[in-house]
Amino acid sequence: SQDDLHVVDGLEIPTADPQYLLDLARYRRWGRSVLIVDVNEMPENIGTAAAGLKTINLIPALGLNVYSMLKHETLVLTLDTIAFLEKKLLWHDTRYSALYPFSMPYSDFP
Repeated sequence: SQDDLHVVDGLEIPTADPQYLLDLARYRRWGRSVLIVDVNEMPENIGTAAAGLKTINLIPALGLNVYSMLKHETLVLTLDTIAFLEKKLLWHDTRYSALYPFSMPYSDFP
């Protein structure tokens, strides 16, 4: 649904207090369950803050999967993660060429 994807510059937070992370999620209206994804090493403060929380989970970009995205109400991605995912998706899109020249008698066939 709408407003369930958020993009942030980075994941640095000033404190490792779990309550700070909960207040941040509430202030930004991220919802009840949040999945935070980063391609880089997770900063120590956010890792420590999220370790004891059941509603906020951290996952590296390589571990991102559809089940995890659907399980959480909100997905938070960093800018580096978006660039990484875009690169991976475009690579898979152009990785293989057609095995044989495809031609059909129908001109409107894609």
